[in-house]
Amino acid sequence: MKEKEKKIKGLGKSKQGISEQEEAVEEVEKTYKVPELKEKVLPDPAIEKMTKAEALAYFDLPEWASKQDLDDQFWKLGKTYRAQKDEQKLADIACAYSIATGERDRKQQEEKEEIESKHYLGKSTKEWKNIWHYYWWVPIIVCAVIVFLGAFIKVYFIEPKVDLRVASIGHFEYDDAFLSAFFSEYTELKNPDLQSADVVSENSEGAQTDKYAVQKATSMMAVHPDLLFFDMPCVPVYVNSGDLQIMDEEYEKMKATWSAEDLARIEPYVYSRARFYDDYVQYMTEEYQEQFDPLEPQDYEDHIYGFIIRDRVDQLSLGFDVQWKQEDSAIVVGVGAGSGDLDKAIEMCEFVLSNIDTMRVTYEKTYPYANTED
Repeated sequence: MKEKEKKIKGLGKSKQGISEQEEAVEEVEKTYKVPELKEKVLPDPAIEKMTKAEALAYFDLPEWASKQDLDDQFWKLGKTYRAQKDEQKLADIACAYSIATGERDRKQQEEKEEIESKHYLGKSTKEWKNIWHYYWWVPIIVCAVIVFLGAFIKVYFIEPKVDLRVASIGHFEYDDAFLSAFFSEYTELKNPDLQSADVVSENSEGAQTDKYAVQKATSMMAVHPDLLFFDMPCVPVYVNSGDLQIMDEEYEKMKATWSAEDLARIEPYVYSRARFYDDYVQYMTEEYQEQFDPLEPQDYEDHIYGFIIRDRVDQLSLGFDVQWKQEDSAIVVGVGAGSGDLDKAIEMCEFVLSNIDTMRVTYEKTYPYANTED
């Protein structure tokens, strides 16, 4: 019993909480495995060539010896050689220990498998697995960059740029095929962008407002469209917001150059910010009224902000089927004040208005009974 207690004490922990045996093993491994700390000492070549059985015999152990037996012998010899400062012996036992534990054979087998395995771009399958384990996110980022660059190149270099932005906002069923066909046949436009939103003005017949349609209309106006189509109830809001170009001078030119028949198809839409305040703002709560800027003297002046098309077949020829009652069933065609090419936008607006008869003829060929009451 005393001998057992003595043996346990002999294997007691050091100040750092590591047993003397572990310290010895660690010191020997440092001597052999970390040669950069001192001049490298190589083990005896004869030991390096040993088999596992020979390495166990080097420690005076049989082939069936346990790992614990091997560690005990390694610790004892390491302690002795450390005391003697015999670095050569420490290198020898470290090498023999690696062979006896099978570590050397395992590494050699791994190296052999590495050499014999398939290689891709100079790296083995295992190496690629390790790379993927640590850098799996790199291909994802690369793919995302490629997709982004591809989309960028497609939009800005391959696809033709948008050469006319048309926004249609109001409570109507809209078919952009009519205007698309007209632009394709009678203009040099290559890529007109036609967008629409079925917006219900809050003052119109108690119909429900679609908040998503309002958001879409806001987005459409944010890109500064060139040509604008509205139903009658929507126009005052956009006059007040300054989104519609004043067309006073353009209308005077149109009266001087257009035929009486073309002029008869349209009617100038005359309005002012002051009228918007009279029609709508004064009926709002004080909280909402505070959101509007005070009127300036010029806000009381009436201007032409677009052109009204009241004939239903003319509207249908442009692709608009207004859903309001008769008094609100007209549409208004105008020009976006924020257009990037205002002259072109005005030109296209006038061109569309002056060719309504052409579009009407095409429409009536497809829908010969469009002009009947039914």
